[in-house]
Amino acid sequence: MLKTLKIVRSIIVNLGIIGVTLYSLANTPANATYVTVLAILTLGLYNGVEVADYVALAEAFTQVKQDKEK
Repeated sequence: MLKTLKIVRSIIVNLGIIGVTLYSLANTPANATYVTVLAILTLGLYNGVEVADYVALAEAFTQVKQDKEK
């Protein structure tokens, strides 16, 4: 359940970042290069943190499984 919630949260945040980026590209006089680079960096950093969090969660589950087996 926790894994599913984390995935849903990640999808929502990614769509939000993409939505704000597309809005700013279409409706503001912002420099497209800066907006695009910042969006890609933000997505990369956020998803990197999510992957690290997921790996830690997976390790915790395996440790709990190993403790139950002993």
